[in-house]
Formats: sequence, C-alpha cells, structure tokens
Amino acid sequence: MNTYEKQFDMFHKTPVYWHNKSCDLYVSAYTLWKAMKENRDLEVNCSSTYKMLMGMSFELIFKAHYVGQCVGENIEINYSHNLATLAKKAEFPISNEEKEIFSVLTEYIYWDGKYPIPKKKDLLKNHWNNESKVTNDEKMFGDSDLKFLVSNNKLDHENLSLIWRKYSDIFMDKYN
Repeated sequence: MNTYEKQFDMFHKTPVYWHNKSCDLYVSAYTLWKAMKENRDLEVNCSSTYKMLMGMSFELIFKAHYVGQCVGENIEINYSHNLATLAKKAEFPISNEEKEIFSVLTEYIYWDGKYPIPKKKDLLKNHWNNESKVTNDEKMFGDSDLKFLVSNNKLDHENLSLIWRKYSDIFMDKYN
C-alpha cells in the first residue's frame, strides 16, 4: 500500500478528520457571516454561499459521528448531502424545526450555493417556499385579517451556531 492509499484509509476511518473539516467549514461560514454584517452589500452576493458552507459543516459533523460509530467496521460513507438523512444515519434525533432548517440548507449544498438555478424549474419554487416557511413567521396586523411575514432569523449564524455546537459538543464528549 502506497502513502496516498494509507493516508486515504486513515482519513476515511478517523472521525476527528471529518470533524476538523466540519470546523473549517463552520469557521469559514462565520467569517463570511461577519463580513456580511460589516458590509451589507456582501449579504446580497454572499448569503447563499454562507448557507452552503453552514450546510456543508453540518454534513461533515454528521458524517464524523457516523465514522466514529463504525470504528473497526467496514465504513460505507453515505455520499448523500441530505442533512436530515445524515443526522438519522448518525443516530441523532432531530426536532421538526431542525428538520425544516436542514431541508433548506440541503438545497444550498445541492445547488443554491453553487449554481444560479436547480436542474428542474419546480425545485426553485419549492426551495423559495420552504425557505420562506422556515425563515419567516406570519403575524396578524392588528385586529384585521391582514397577515404579514416577519423574519425569525433561523438561518442567521447565531441560531445555526447553537445547533452546530450542540452536535459538535456531543462529538467532543464522545470521541475525545
């Protein structure tokens, strides 16, 4: 076995490598978030990239847990990017709110963080509807039947950070 094969096998089977890459993506997302808050012009151009990086950081933290569970076994990493599926594979119970957030972030991993459009038209409408549902709360206007949407900041770094840290802390407690 050559050096590259040994390194591949070591990285493939070592949960800490997966967790470290998750941390890299998390810090990159935070750096971009901070820059977007300091320069509002960046928010328009970088918001989808921020969400893609956050989604990818969740993806790798779930895969880190899965790799950790499979120590000594033949590891078959699910190459899916679906965060809810990966959380389940890592044996995490996730709340309905987290499932909805992960659904939106999954779309950013699949296409919205990288491409201007998805492969099919209906996916764009579904994505916009799902993200609006997750990121906005309906409020009534006074005593009228008039409703309006108010941002709830669920995809802001402060909220996603709490969720990410929960899974990272579980990892650190279990594998360190």
